[in-house]
This record gives sequence, structure tokens and C-alpha cells, in this order.
Amino acid sequence: MAQIRDLEYIPVYRDPAHAANQVSLVQLANGELLLGFNEERGPIHADSGQSCLIKSADGGRTWAPDRRVVWPYSEHAGNWDCAFGQLRDGTVVMHTRVCSFIDSAGSGARADAQALGPPGARAERLKRQTGYAVLRSPDNGTTWSDPVEVNTFPITSASLGRYACGNSGAGHVIELPDGVVLMPLCGTISNNDTTGPVGETGRSFLLRSDDGGGHWEYWSTIAYDPAHIIHFHEPGVTRLRDGRLIALLRVSRRPNRYDNMWFAWSADDGASWSLPRRTNIWGYPADVTQLQDGRVLAVYGYRRPPWGVRGCLSEDGVTWDVANEFVIREGGAAAPEVPFYWHIGYPSVAQTPDGTIVTAYHEHSNDPSPVQFLCCTRFRLD
Repeated sequence: MAQIRDLEYIPVYRDPAHAANQVSLVQLANGELLLGFNEERGPIHADSGQSCLIKSADGGRTWAPDRRVVWPYSEHAGNWDCAFGQLRDGTVVMHTRVCSFIDSAGSGARADAQALGPPGARAERLKRQTGYAVLRSPDNGTTWSDPVEVNTFPITSASLGRYACGNSGAGHVIELPDGVVLMPLCGTISNNDTTGPVGETGRSFLLRSDDGGGHWEYWSTIAYDPAHIIHFHEPGVTRLRDGRLIALLRVSRRPNRYDNMWFAWSADDGASWSLPRRTNIWGYPADVTQLQDGRVLAVYGYRRPPWGVRGCLSEDGVTWDVANEFVIREGGAAAPEVPFYWHIGYPSVAQTPDGTIVTAYHEHSNDPSPVQFLCCTRFRLD
């Protein structure tokens, strides 16, 4: 069983006026840690904000006092679910979902989105995902290109449901030895609301770019249920040193059941995948990385008592067993009886050159009006 030691919990970024969530952590080649995240327009988690980043120059012990906005929201559009990765030439690539909306306040629109927040919260904007975009930075995140629209065809990026073409921040791009870049996402072919009782369920899939992230096309499906009962979404994908791609998948089942994580692997650079199989590990979504010693680490949110973030080690990246699970953080759900306040986790993981493992995630404070904020845990594994 994995033994965790030298555990250190560190608050990273908190703004009472803005919820911060869904992180993406990258160990840059220059030694810095880059932590990307979504900053909401206000204190409510509504997935219509802006992509930001914050950095650490000392392996996550301390963080820059101010965040940098990568792509600011406007009056009519926003972006969220950003994920970051660095290519071998040093380019940092960020991909993110894009939405447009109308403000429901005073517009006569229904305010039933109140159910998404605490009593008295302002109704969420009537939002629709309108696409997907990539931005690139040549200087470790200091400056960024203009957004480039991503072609996800035949997967739609305009679904009404939560399984619209997208992913968690853990969906880092993956560069293959020949320079091909892969982007793990989830979505549907039909343009329907996948949260309903009928219709297509979400699939996990890969996009491919042959020019460093400038142009994209569909490459393969990682997992899909043609019976439309199982949703495979928010894949955590990494490439092992032996060349295999592995994916841990967040899964839910109709009519309304969260399942354990499922697993799939590819031996041909993602062109084809094994049949997905169910693990005995409960939690979602996962980020996966191969450690310096060759073992493979998955980190994931744990949204049931005692709440928090957990990890699991695999010796080969293919065999996963809950017996190798360990606790990274407990708590973080401010009011578990209110679903809005147990939206915690979405961890992302990186290993620093000295071997320290850093896992970043979001949780809620215990204030009378809980604040969703960013934090990280530094630790080592025996």
C-alpha cells in the first residue's frame, strides 16, 4: 500500500468576490509550476468566467500574489474548463470551452437556475456552449496568442447538456514523439441535452493536431456506450514511457447514478483503444501522471463523506486497485447537504524535479457565505 509522507497543505488563491475552480497544473521546463484555473464572474460557480493562471517558483510552497488573466470574459461571452500543457519546443498550450449567454436578470427569462446555487443566489445566465478554442504562449505563459477556434467535427460543441464537448482541467494536451499533439475531450455527435432521460450519452475521445496545436481534427473514440446508458466523460489521459496511452474516465449511468472510474489504454498512439473496463476505485474526475520512479499516479476528487481528494498508485499504469488508494485531503465541502457547496476536487498533479508531488484542487471555505478557492498539497510517496 502506498505510504504518503511530508504532507503540506497550502492555500493558493482566494477572492471572496469570485469563485475559483477546476485547476490545471503543469511543471514547466524552466522550473516554475503553472496553475491554470477558471475564475467566475461572481461568487457562484456558473461555468461562464475566464481562464487565468498563477505561478510558483519554489515547487508550490508559495505562489505569486496576483493571478494573470489569459482570456478575459466579456459582457456576452466567457470561457471555462481550461487545461494547459507544454510542448517540447517550450510552447505552452491552453485549450478551453467557450460560451455565450444572455443575462437573465431583468430579461423576463426563467430564473430556475437558482437551484444551482444557495438560496437567494442570482440566477445563472442562460448559457450555451458555442465552441472550443486554443491559445498558445511562447514565453511560459507571459503572453498569449489570440484564440484559435477548434474543429471538433463530428463531435458537436454546442450541446445543451453538461457533457457538451469539453473536459476538466486535467485534460492536458499530450505530445507524441513525432510531434503530433493529442487533446482528450468528451462530447456527443447529436446536438441534444445529454442530462435528460433519453438520447445519446457522452463519449470520451481524442482530437489530433499535426502542427503544434494550430489545426485540429477528430482522431479516435476512447470509450462510448452504444446503448446510451453509460456516460464516459472527463478523461484523464497520459502517455507512459513505454509508449502506451492510458485513460481513467469519469462515469455516470442513467437514470441518475455516479459510478466508479473506468479505464482504457492504447498501444498505437491513440488510434484505437481497448474496451473500457470498470475499476474498483470511486471518485472523479482523475488526472494521471507517471512519476520519476516509473509508478503511475492518479489523483481524483472524492465527493462523498469524508469528502476531499484522494490518490491511487499503479505499478504499471494498467492495473488499478483501491487497495493502493491514499488520502491527500479530507473535507472542503462547506455544506454537504447543499449540492452547490460540495462541488470540490477537480485535482491536477505534477512532480517537481526534486521528486515532490504537488496536487492542486478547489474546495469551499467554512465562512457563512462559503468561498470556492484554490489550494494545493505537497507530499512524497514511499
